[in-house]
Amino acid sequence: MAAPLLEEDLVTCPICLSGYRDPVTLPCGHSFCGDCIQDSWRCCEKTCPECRRPFPEGAQLCRNVKLSSLLQALPRVLPPQPPATLPPPGPGAGRPAASCPRHGRPLEFFCRSEGLCVCSACTVHECRHHERALLDVERRGREDQLKARVVVTQQQATEAESQLQELQQQSSQIERKALTLRSIEQAKKQVLGQALNEIQRLTGHLEYDHSVQELLGQVDDHIFFQGLQQLSEPVESLGPPTALQWDEEQQLNNVNELLSPLCELLLEDKPSRVAGKAAQAGPVEALGPPPPVPSTMCPLRKKLWQNYRNLTFDPDTANQYLYLSHEDQQVTHRFQAQSPVRPGSFELWQVQCTQSFQTGQHYWEVSACLCLPSAGTKGVRHQRPPWYNFLT
Repeated sequence: MAAPLLEEDLVTCPICLSGYRDPVTLPCGHSFCGDCIQDSWRCCEKTCPECRRPFPEGAQLCRNVKLSSLLQALPRVLPPQPPATLPPPGPGAGRPAASCPRHGRPLEFFCRSEGLCVCSACTVHECRHHERALLDVERRGREDQLKARVVVTQQQATEAESQLQELQQQSSQIERKALTLRSIEQAKKQVLGQALNEIQRLTGHLEYDHSVQELLGQVDDHIFFQGLQQLSEPVESLGPPTALQWDEEQQLNNVNELLSPLCELLLEDKPSRVAGKAAQAGPVEALGPPPPVPSTMCPLRKKLWQNYRNLTFDPDTANQYLYLSHEDQQVTHRFQAQSPVRPGSFELWQVQCTQSFQTGQHYWEVSACLCLPSAGTKGVRHQRPPWYNFLT
């Protein structure tokens, strides 16, 4: 048994664990296959895989003549060992292996193509043409990626928490407004019920009075006494009419209180107001470009602007007293009619938009102005908020 073991040890490359192919010798005295040592040095420092002694710069690999002669003189050469298959994953498959399952050597490299830890022998055979890296280098890179991912995840979590708080606040406001609207609806139903009861009560008294008048006009005594027995008085006395507890002005004020803050948020534009005040103060000397003004658009308006549509009026549908301007986005009524009258124009003071929508959610803003005559002046211009026409 000693002869085969000695023979195997003499003709086996420490890197590929197969028979030597074109053996070369390093200055330290260790021998390897020429291709094995060259491939090993492509991904790591030029040191001896056995003793880690550095290979001198500028030195050349020398062919081991004696070992080559020995391989030719041996009656038989050990055939290359077929690559071992990876064992099936077991209960400890997730743990880092201490040695290569193919060759039993220490795991020193990471094959990026296969995503596995491999040994130096794997870099020569199975992973020869794959992208490889040292284990510690690959681990540092992967750890940096994980740390960067954790930072991004934490930032996203912080933003999500702030958005969640904002949504909760908006939900609370909407719920309070919904409760107020429901209370108004309940009050309206209650008042309508009172009105219906009052109508039924008054109707009963009117029917009683009508029956009494018919009975008094009856000439036949028999029919008179028979009708008198059948006549039933109202359950309740007439008395004063029941006052209905409904204050329309107060209820409308409640609705306006709900809608006004919402519309103010939608129309809030602080930069334009600041610019307006600066214009009223008078001209000033320009000192270069102004600093950027941060956006003050409320979150609700930002959400609405996702469905914003820039609408334009259709000139062919405009009434002859309506004049379009500002790229067909402004309409003005005048007392002088346009001529000639377009075939498809409205007979009433109306105009259609060029765009049309069948489905989906769409948002646009309308600014309405009204000129009313007053004593001593030709006209007074009253500016209404965009939502005025929807409330009146």
